[in-house]
Amino acid sequence: MAMRLDSFGLTELAAKPEDAFRLAGLAMAEGRRIPGYGGDYYYYRMGDAAAVIRTRLDPETGEEELLGMDTHADTDCQWICRVVKDITPEDAGPLSRRVLVGLAGRDDLAAVDLLCADVLPDLREGDELRLGMAGFPLRISYDEGESGGVVEAQQNASLLQGVVKDAKVGESYLGLEPLTRFVSVTVSTPLGDVELCHPMELVAEGQRDLVKPGSVVSALCELSGNCAAGEYAGGIVFDEDRDWTALSAFFREGGGARLRPLLRSDCACTFLENRQEGQENALALLMMVREDLAAAGLNRCSTGRLTGEGVRGRRCLLLGNGEGFAFLCLAELDSLGRVRKLTITNDPALEFEPEADR
Repeated sequence: MAMRLDSFGLTELAAKPEDAFRLAGLAMAEGRRIPGYGGDYYYYRMGDAAAVIRTRLDPETGEEELLGMDTHADTDCQWICRVVKDITPEDAGPLSRRVLVGLAGRDDLAAVDLLCADVLPDLREGDELRLGMAGFPLRISYDEGESGGVVEAQQNASLLQGVVKDAKVGESYLGLEPLTRFVSVTVSTPLGDVELCHPMELVAEGQRDLVKPGSVVSALCELSGNCAAGEYAGGIVFDEDRDWTALSAFFREGGGARLRPLLRSDCACTFLENRQEGQENALALLMMVREDLAAAGLNRCSTGRLTGEGVRGRRCLLLGNGEGFAFLCLAELDSLGRVRKLTITNDPALEFEPEADR
């Protein structure tokens, strides 16, 4: 959703479909692969600009399928914010998400297109996000004076006002070949610093001398937040908390393909008396179980802990409805945090205490 090559003066790189495919192919060949649950991303740095390619495996051919391309700034600006609402358009491409974000105790809200969103095990209201932040102005003004500091969501874009902390000439490259130059300013906002990238032509001629630190900038921007930041910089993180989060999302909403990276190739899954071995067989059983549970109205998930002797404190996932829990899911993980064994049972001998629902 954040395909803004024009902000870097790079429109010609994707002027024709064959040009866009050529750029995507280059990014996939030379970019940094970032694995996600439902697909992979390729981050290809082009100087101070970057292209981010979305891909997934075609279930019929097993080959990598190109889904789309986004752009970003190669920036150190980060926001730590919370998801207020998922506002992803119905026609958004696969692996694309848009959310409203904010901070506790503030009224400021921003509409942010998320890059590499599928590195997260789930994305729900209230989740904390660390985002590498860039903005692509649709219109912008530089002035003298003081800034009140504002961020206000406007459907697919956001109004923001802040103080310029740094201003530079951004440069884009393709390999060693210099391509374009553009304005890159770091702006302080109530939600954190954001790097705005735009051509100088977007600035009124009488304001161009004010593109410097200390000036007040007001802009209507498309904001882009890269989820592959902090501990997710390398992609998916496997551990007990995130594994349960991904499994909970599956039992609530489906999407079995997202579990594939989570399951070892020799994973075994048992549901009552039905045991399946191997990743694909285990996944097929899980998808069947999920469909049966959903048909029975058992789509409530909560984490819990066993309380019986010998297993006290062991983590589990509880499956049921508003009246109670009908099944209990246990997992055994390997040293890398991936699932080696998954057991779904209704054994009444297993005692448990549920944790708070989200």
